[in-house]
Amino acid sequence: MESDSSPARYLLKIESFSLLSDNGINKYESNEFESSGYKWKMIIYPYGDGSGHDHISIYLAIVGTSSLHAGWEVNATLSFLIFDQIHDNYVVIRGMERRFRNIKTEWGFSKCISRATFKDPSNGYLVNDSCIFGVDVYVNSNHGVGECMLLKDVKAYKHEWNISEFTKLKNELFSEEFTVGGYKWKILLYPTGCSGQNGESISIYLELVGAKGFDCRKRVHGKYSISVKDQISGAHRKMTVGSYWFSAACYIWGWGAFMTR
Repeated sequence: MESDSSPARYLLKIESFSLLSDNGINKYESNEFESSGYKWKMIIYPYGDGSGHDHISIYLAIVGTSSLHAGWEVNATLSFLIFDQIHDNYVVIRGMERRFRNIKTEWGFSKCISRATFKDPSNGYLVNDSCIFGVDVYVNSNHGVGECMLLKDVKAYKHEWNISEFTKLKNELFSEEFTVGGYKWKILLYPTGCSGQNGESISIYLELVGAKGFDCRKRVHGKYSISVKDQISGAHRKMTVGSYWFSAACYIWGWGAFMTR
C-alpha cells in the first residue's frame, strides 16, 4: 500500500518507572496525537496486560471515531519503538500493518518486550529509572470502491387511482402518494400525451417520490405494472416493467405511448 504522508512519530517518556507499580498504575494512556487527519493514543501496560506476563504490553488505539462516516476503516502501518540511551538511537521492537474499524480500534502486542530485556542495563532502555517509548504511524491510502445492496421481500401491492371527467383533462396529473417497500410513489399521467405524442396517446409513468434528493450512488429496484381498467368488458390495457433502477438521475419511468386516446 502507498502511504498518504510521512509517518507521525509520538514519543512517551516515563520517569521513575519503578514507582508505577507502587502507585497502582498498571495501564497508562498517552495524550491524543494526530496522524493523517486521525487521532490516536498509545497505551502501555508496564507490567503486561492479562496475557503479557513478564512483558511490557503496548497498543495503539484510534480515538475520536464518532465523527467518522458509517462503516469507516483506517489501514495503518505501525512500529513500536524504544530509545537506546547508550547508543542514542531508537530501536524498533515490534511492527505490523493493521486495519482499524469499529469492531477493532486497538492493535498492538501483549508481549512487546520482555521485562528482563527492558531492565538489562547493557541494552540502555531503562537508565536512571527513566525510559522513552514511541510509535511511528503510517496511514495507508485506501483506494477501494464498494457498495452495499439490500434486498427486501416486499409483498405485491395494488393501488387504484380513480379519475373523474377524464375527457376534460388537458394538463398533467399526479395521483395521491402511496407507500411500497418503505418508499413513497405516485403515478404521473399526461391525458393528451407528453411531448412528441401530438395528442394521440396517453402517457403514464411511475415516480419514486423524493429520489431527486438521494445520494448519487443510491438506487431502488422496482418491478411494476400499470393497467387501465376496462369497466365494460374487463379487457384491461396492461403494461409491465420487468426491472428498473430508480435513482436521483432517473426517478421516473413509464410509457410515452401507453395507449391511443
